[in-house]
Amino acid sequence: MSTYGKPVDAVDGAAGRLLRIEDIADRLAVSRSMAWKLIAHGQLRSLRIGRAVRVRQADLDAYIRDAARER
Repeated sequence: MSTYGKPVDAVDGAAGRLLRIEDIADRLAVSRSMAWKLIAHGQLRSLRIGRAVRVRQADLDAYIRDAARER
């Protein structure tokens, strides 16, 4: 079964859209460069679609949950 042309929620069952770096920075109240660092250091899971980097809402929620647990 091909997933070409299907929305992401139809492919992996996740609700919502993929988040851009700007969305991540806004939701975490950090700079865009800090959002990039979180991804580059592997602290926040991301996926690459062509040249675009996106983050699933579930991965952002997991990062926030884990960060709160580490406090």
